Amino acid sequence: MKKITETFVSLSKNIWFGIKTSFIASKKYFLLKCLILLSTTFIPLINIWLWKEILNGIAYSEISSDTVIKYLIIYLALIISEQLLLRFDEYISDCYIYELVFYIDNVMIDKTSRVDLSFFDSASLGDKVRQARNSYDIIYNMPWQIFNIISEIISIAAALIAVIAYKWWIGLAAMALLIPYSIYNNRYTEKRLRMEKEQLRDNRKKDYYSEAFYNNDIQFEIKLNGIGGFFINRYKEIREKLYLINKKEDIRHNIINTGILILNVSGELLMLVVSVYDVVSKNIGIGDLQYNLSMITRLREQASRLMTDINSFLVDNTRMSELREFIDIRPESEKSGKRLPSQNPKIEFCNVSFRYPNCEEYVLKDCSFVIEPHEKIGLIGLNGSGKSTIIKLMFRFYDPEEGCIKLDDIDIKEYDIYAVRKVFGVLFQDYVTYCLPLREIIALSDFAERGNDERLNKACDISGASAIIKDWENGFDSVLGRYYEDNGKDLSGGQWQLVGLARAYFKESEFMVLDEPSAALDPISEDRIFEKLYHLSEGKSSVTISHRLSNTTLADKILVLGDGHIIEQGSHFDLLRQNGVYARLFNLQASKYV
Repeated sequence: MKKITETFVSLSKNIWFGIKTSFIASKKYFLLKCLILLSTTFIPLINIWLWKEILNGIAYSEISSDTVIKYLIIYLALIISEQLLLRFDEYISDCYIYELVFYIDNVMIDKTSRVDLSFFDSASLGDKVRQARNSYDIIYNMPWQIFNIISEIISIAAALIAVIAYKWWIGLAAMALLIPYSIYNNRYTEKRLRMEKEQLRDNRKKDYYSEAFYNNDIQFEIKLNGIGGFFINRYKEIREKLYLINKKEDIRHNIINTGILILNVSGELLMLVVSVYDVVSKNIGIGDLQYNLSMITRLREQASRLMTDINSFLVDNTRMSELREFIDIRPESEKSGKRLPSQNPKIEFCNVSFRYPNCEEYVLKDCSFVIEPHEKIGLIGLNGSGKSTIIKLMFRFYDPEEGCIKLDDIDIKEYDIYAVRKVFGVLFQDYVTYCLPLREIIALSDFAERGNDERLNKACDISGASAIIKDWENGFDSVLGRYYEDNGKDLSGGQWQLVGLARAYFKESEFMVLDEPSAALDPISEDRIFEKLYHLSEGKSSVTISHRLSNTTLADKILVLGDGHIIEQGSHFDLLRQNGVYARLFNLQASKYV
């Protein structure tokens, strides 16, 4: 009983969600489709009755010729009206689907833009995104499945009453013959849904190998190393595997379905034999024969559609639950307080421990340090020591598993998360390349000011990007990248990094965070960047991550990460005198230049 109640509650919620969403997305077209569906439900039933009267009137003169002509005119008018409505419905459906998909796309994009980064660290959660995106049509289908089911029940009731009124036992026999179809269709639908879930991960793999050929970065590696065949073969292997599984099931389904279809049609054959006998016996007219056949055919067709729609509805109910589950996800990082941070806050990590979702090993363990206002920090450590993780925690892309992070001695969770992120000007190690006009790319850090050429010039001068664009005809309005622009500017890795650095400076923040800001730069550009960072940013705070320790020698304090926590800290000369990890790393790098 509990399971039935839960299923009913789930169905009710999903029905209401589908109808409400469809109506909100496109009120006008939703109502028009309702009217069309109502009209196309009753017109065929009326026409079947009219055609019976017309045939009987012609064959047996049961009604006057004027009435026959009147019925014929109405019959033809209804046929034309039904066809026009069906054509109009195609147009309405196209408009309706466009508005619905646009609405759902906006909901999905908004939801995905606000979920935690941890969401993208999980393959199973990635499956949820894929399932949700593949379920757009469910929101379109579900309301009309409900209305179609209602329409089909009305048609079945009308047809069954007509058949039973003629021969009650034929009506019962016809319904009994539909039971095998109902049972098989339900089981087949459930099996297909199960197979779809089982094949979801393989389909993702297949798509990955296929889409690799449309990714410029991967294509470079593929062509360089001649591994295109590897990706193609992997794609073919998975595709062939899925094809064979589905082909086997399709063959089995078609054989069984053909047998059941023959069984279903037996009711119509029975009606034909009995009605012909009654016509010959002069018990009924030729119009009644046509009427009986039309009604039992409609009974079978509508009952089959009803079974199909009910099974599809139950499948869609499962998918709708998955879609609602994704849309109902509440990002933890969005649960922030209302405090507004200062523009140059004191940052304190207090015994912070953290590991990424679905990982057993801790990246940070009992990590503590303080960054004072106006302090320039160098953050160093071996690969995987947690340097970039510290930055992500500062921005609350993730929250610590243990310990806490404080801004000005107050837990960071009490601050408005978006206000916190606005404090920082940032360049990440994995800088992003965009196919946009240069002014928009640079101004992404403070987009409202994208028309401020003075600030754009200043940011480009500080970062060194001015040298790149000085001879460009369209200047800041030049499009970078060629994803959609044939004449887009194609930059080197180092040039993209200078543009990314200009974006960080454009924000004019009091607190700069630079994660390997010179990894792709030549020595001259690198030296100029750090000179500007340390000497042209007086009174500002900064955190710089760099594997080249010469870049952090001017920092007020250097934090050395190891084993998930700070193992050394102090100025460059303090750490050299300690003769610890930092001294060994620095001397090792320095020796390469001697």
